[in-house]
Amino acid sequence: MKQEKHAKVFIKGIQKWSATEDPIVTSLRVHDGILLEESNSLEPLQDEKVIDGSNRVLIPAGVDPQVHLRTPGQPDKETPETGIQAAIAGGYSAVLTMPNTKPVLDHPEVVKSTHKLFDLENYSEFKVCLSVAISKNQKSREAVDFDALAKSGIHAFTDDGYGVHSTEIMEQVFAASERTGLPVLQHAEVAGHGGLLAPSKIQEELGIKAYLPEAESDMVARDIECLRKFPKARYHVLHVSCPRSVELVKEAKSEGLVASCEVSPHHLYFSSEDIRPDNTHFKMNPPLRKSEFRDYLQKSLANGDIDFVATDHAPHEHSSKDVSFKAAAYGTTGLQTSLRVLLDLYRRKILTSQRLVQVFSTEGSKFLGLKDGFGGFKVGEKFRGVIIDDFDKLYEVTSSELYSKSKNNCFVGSSLPAKVNSVILGLDTYDSLKG
Repeated sequence: MKQEKHAKVFIKGIQKWSATEDPIVTSLRVHDGILLEESNSLEPLQDEKVIDGSNRVLIPAGVDPQVHLRTPGQPDKETPETGIQAAIAGGYSAVLTMPNTKPVLDHPEVVKSTHKLFDLENYSEFKVCLSVAISKNQKSREAVDFDALAKSGIHAFTDDGYGVHSTEIMEQVFAASERTGLPVLQHAEVAGHGGLLAPSKIQEELGIKAYLPEAESDMVARDIECLRKFPKARYHVLHVSCPRSVELVKEAKSEGLVASCEVSPHHLYFSSEDIRPDNTHFKMNPPLRKSEFRDYLQKSLANGDIDFVATDHAPHEHSSKDVSFKAAAYGTTGLQTSLRVLLDLYRRKILTSQRLVQVFSTEGSKFLGLKDGFGGFKVGEKFRGVIIDDFDKLYEVTSSELYSKSKNNCFVGSSLPAKVNSVILGLDTYDSLKG
């Protein structure tokens, strides 16, 4: 990844996408990392670095509200540098990390030290937001000190990786959400279901217990019942995989509750029919489900019932995946393939350009409360953009192009459209990206 700093940049004649308007061809002037002006009639100044926008697309850099960067304590899976590089190469400007680390992010002192680990000079324009656990050590037995953690500069509460089984603790965190304004992110999975793969031929062939959709939706139903007692709390369902979960969130919204949900790229692109028994990159939680569910998730993302896309980027060391399906760790990486999955949905006319920008960038930035140029282009604010090449071509995803320390990506071998040519985050321009 080549990184350069440019005080003055001119992007000439590029097709710009936004969350609210049809694509337009325009030119943009960026000085000292700030969008100075934009117009199709602009011409470059003598001392500006000129980027030719011919046959290229510019979109606002993405915001991913669910990423496992494995920091602190798991450098065999991911490091701050490799995780941030993967995010930038995928077109992102900010991520929200999950707290299932070593130690778990459940105490203000751990949060403080973790913030310092992500304070990297080479990536100062990239923002890493931290979420913290809901229960101590993510055991669903004792609640954390929500108010103390809220003061430590965090952006969300979640036990991601585990469902919060205690109704009492869910009520406590909803009360804390009302006090602090921070969202509660639920990994919806009831205890003791024991399933690994969704009901399917491959699940039967492998002799693995079925992971039923009710294991997810039953917890969503329980949570929304609790949420009604705390109508100002913010409730968000991570990586939904079945229609009933989406319907429950939709019903909660119609009641005036502050509820939302997200979908992961692999649930938008693959179904249980795509799983191969020799490829454990397809083992994730929740699992891939039947194609009818995948199609429903695509439509729900397009019409707004699902609020945005989050990768659930979950890097693992090779030894955790190079085992049987039953023994393999859950999770796939996704930071470098998410945007290309969305571009595939655009190419197939499932998403409009406006909706793509919304689910990749705008809605995630709103969800995390990020401002100053996150989620869109505005004159006078920090410029964060992604330039895309070869929009009409398909390229096979290879493990060699992945910046993550982990190569467990279920999209390797799949053909997806376009390439990220370069990413501009304020003064920093990243190009010569792999792939």
